[in-house]
Amino acid sequence: MQRATTVFYDGDTQRDFLEPDGALYVPAAAPIIPNLARLTRLARAGTPRIRVIGTVCRHFPGDAELTPNGGPYPPHCMDGTPGQRKIDATAPVAPRWIENRPYAPGELEDLLRGEELFIEKQDVDQLVGNRNTAAVLPRLLDGVEDVVIYGVVTEICIDRAVRALLGRGPRLHVVRDAIAPLDEARGRECEARWRA
Repeated sequence: MQRATTVFYDGDTQRDFLEPDGALYVPAAAPIIPNLARLTRLARAGTPRIRVIGTVCRHFPGDAELTPNGGPYPPHCMDGTPGQRKIDATAPVAPRWIENRPYAPGELEDLLRGEELFIEKQDVDQLVGNRNTAAVLPRLLDGVEDVVIYGVVTEICIDRAVRALLGRGPRLHVVRDAIAPLDEARGRECEARWRA
């Protein structure tokens, strides 16, 4: 694995999932936070820096996955709330955010030049939760040989990320001590499926 051809994929390392007072706290995530910090430092140390891409939840009151709208999850990572922000261990220095909105010609190109780039999504599946994902994902992976994946939740968003990245060329490496499930059994099932 070479730094120049590797990207780190940071999946939803946000306060509402990783802090005990978060709206959708993942209790199994407490032990992974030091490893998330190590991965973040590793990406920033050395030359060249390892590019960090990934996703963040950015929810609005009408989002389908939220319980008030018949979805399975309580309101979490609501737009503009402290819970929507990334935890200190993974807080980006100069992030670029790809919102779920139309972009003017050239605007998306400018965003894609960032070293820390996050797709904001309103669904657990990044391909459904942001209209721009299908267009930007191949470009983010251009020239990439290895993708290192970490974050939460193993059986939900991390599983969707693995599925979205499979078959796109790069080798995928899920950092097992830097992911955490809400449901241990379902998390193990996902890990077994990824290894198959």
